[in-house]
Amino acid sequence: MAGTFIKPKAYNKRYLLNLGTSEVPKWVQIARGITSRGNSFSESSETYYPMDQRGTAEIETTSQSVSRNFSGFRVIGDEAQDYVFSDALYNLDKRVVEYIEYYDNDNIEGANGWKGTASITISDDGSGDTANRETIGFGLNQIGKPVRGTATVTYSDSISVEWVDEE
Repeated sequence: MAGTFIKPKAYNKRYLLNLGTSEVPKWVQIARGITSRGNSFSESSETYYPMDQRGTAEIETTSQSVSRNFSGFRVIGDEAQDYVFSDALYNLDKRVVEYIEYYDNDNIEGANGWKGTASITISDDGSGDTANRETIGFGLNQIGKPVRGTATVTYSDSISVEWVDEE
């Protein structure tokens, strides 16, 4: 565990992609070369003005779309980046992946993350000034509602994940 902070840094939230199958997962981390992570939440709502509330609005959120965005510099040989910028770049059939996002420093009992399915989006497959590192940008658009749970992750030659759904 990287620490027991209750005020996490951006690097404490980890993102893993499954490049294998459900039966034989191959988890890789989105981290090398990534210098910034952002989020995009898009929500729609309906507004109702019931008579019994005498014109006061009742607002109900009716839908949402969540995206995670990553930017930084290209690292050839990094499994996550190689998948995004080689395997999935021009093959839309390889854009849907299983992911886990979790806090590596969560000292609170219970769930520390989410597991779901996402579609990879690519905004920059490599650009920049001549003498600088090549910049990249890609994202994960969540498909459906992820499952809350606890990730226990071991990093060694390969990444081992034990996932337990929240009950």
